[in-house]
Amino acid sequence: MTPHKSTCSILLSLFFLMTCPVTDCISKTATSGKIKNPDTFIEATRNSIETLDLHSMLSSATTCIAYNVYDSLLFNKPGQGIKPGLSTQVPTVENQLIRIRDDGKTTITFPIRKNVQFHDNTLLLPEDVKYTFTRAIIVGAKSNLCKPLTGMGSFQQLIKEKGLEAAYNAIDASITVQGNSVTFHLKRTFSPFLDIIADNGMAFGILSKKWCIQQGAWPGTARTVKDYVSLTADKNALHDKMMGTGPFKMVSWQKGERLILERFNAYWQGPAKLRRVIRQVITDNTVSVQYLQQGDVDFFCLGLPDLQKVQGYEGIRVVKDIPSSQLIKMNFNFDMQGKKYLGNGMLGNKGTPKDFFSDPDVRKGFCYAFDYETFINDVLLGAGRKPYGPVLIGFPTADPDTPQYAFDLEKAMEHLKKAHGGKVWEKGFTLKIPYNAGSTHRQRALEILKANLKQINPKFNLELTSLPWAAYVGAINDRKIPISIFGILPGYRHPYASLSYHMGSTDFYARVEGYSDLAREKYDPLIDAMTKTFDDEKVTALSHELQRLSHEDALAIFHYQVLGQVAMREWVKGYEVTALPFLVDYYQIHKE
Repeated sequence: MTPHKSTCSILLSLFFLMTCPVTDCISKTATSGKIKNPDTFIEATRNSIETLDLHSMLSSATTCIAYNVYDSLLFNKPGQGIKPGLSTQVPTVENQLIRIRDDGKTTITFPIRKNVQFHDNTLLLPEDVKYTFTRAIIVGAKSNLCKPLTGMGSFQQLIKEKGLEAAYNAIDASITVQGNSVTFHLKRTFSPFLDIIADNGMAFGILSKKWCIQQGAWPGTARTVKDYVSLTADKNALHDKMMGTGPFKMVSWQKGERLILERFNAYWQGPAKLRRVIRQVITDNTVSVQYLQQGDVDFFCLGLPDLQKVQGYEGIRVVKDIPSSQLIKMNFNFDMQGKKYLGNGMLGNKGTPKDFFSDPDVRKGFCYAFDYETFINDVLLGAGRKPYGPVLIGFPTADPDTPQYAFDLEKAMEHLKKAHGGKVWEKGFTLKIPYNAGSTHRQRALEILKANLKQINPKFNLELTSLPWAAYVGAINDRKIPISIFGILPGYRHPYASLSYHMGSTDFYARVEGYSDLAREKYDPLIDAMTKTFDDEKVTALSHELQRLSHEDALAIFHYQVLGQVAMREWVKGYEVTALPFLVDYYQIHKE
């Protein structure tokens, strides 16, 4: 029997956190009264849904709904890795569904499961798979697939390079159907491919081609592509619609208020135990807590301030300290652009040179000057954990033995005395550091760093200022901010997701923080080697080496990984802890 789908992916495809310390607190008092709404699961959430189009979804608040409505070719099982989904087999080199040519070009073939019904009772066909992935790249701009299939980072880049017709033909030729199988033709070996698509339907669930066209979506033809590239919500026929093969079908969506799902009785793995799911938007946490206490809500992902209101409350179960898939880091800009935050551009009490953070002793000094424990305990109130490095705790290749920086003012002083040939210690510096307005976490982190640097040397000055969020992000993209506080939210379990984003020469951080040359020479060969092998041991070894190099070069201050907490009625059974605590697999849930 094929294993059922589970909540093991994050935003795309993650895994069960069996190795992570999670505190599971159940009230000692017995649950009193009857189970309310025994066949309905009511979830309270602060986050509204922005769209129902699978290929336009950006927030995890939305993709967690897709998770329950769609199925993907492969599933990711708790503690078991990748398993068959709508594909009857997991492609491997051994079963010859993965074939690698001498020039590196690779084909990956998926035998499609027969007699699977969509929610409109039509049958799944291989053509639906081809249409889904083609639309994902063309309309949804899923660049993480475009690059391995075409060599270009996005469909827009492909158009710019080859023209629209040739760009479409390249995508069309990269996904072929033969009999009951679908084959992806990769420009070169790219081992994260399976992890990307094994996301349980969150981004790469399979759509019905016929149904999409009936709704007015892209007709699947070359001549119509120009009308569907970069769709806006008001022109997107699937903006308020969804229909898949998953265990639940969408019944209604009241934007900003609630979404209702109902059980799909013809689900190919058997019907769910729940008959209905209601996802209710409640922006006031106090109201959600009250509803949970009354039993009118079954599940709520809450913050630490709300824990005391529900922990130990009769009939409520709390799961806390869940290492989630969000890592926050303070990033050093090696080559700052513009003079807005640099003063006169020279060391001293009036400025800092643009290449200030290009010296590893400066970066290491700052890493030792940050008080990690104080930030986590006093600012986050314990809702965070110090990471090992760029690969998140709980991920398969996260290395607890990677050296880490700790708060140590003597070591900070040692490195800063050597920085820039001793001139930093002699002349000091003045840096203006912005944070996004309203973010007390970012502000407090910088205040802690500022105070400690001033304690080391009175000539070390950080001047803090705030920017609106859009301006803050824009300044990061323009490489103007000396220290940016941004994070890693990996989309799948393969370490490429985190390490390339953090260290790859053409990826986000190397580009906006000005260390592409270092990355190209030192990190890219290892990242490239990691994508060219399907050997887990080799991937792990390469991942550990990259994590060690990240520490050696002090690319960022890894100051916390978010810890989540959820509360639910004790009658809720089947909830599984994942790296996205609020991600609920409704197929697993029942009440008793």
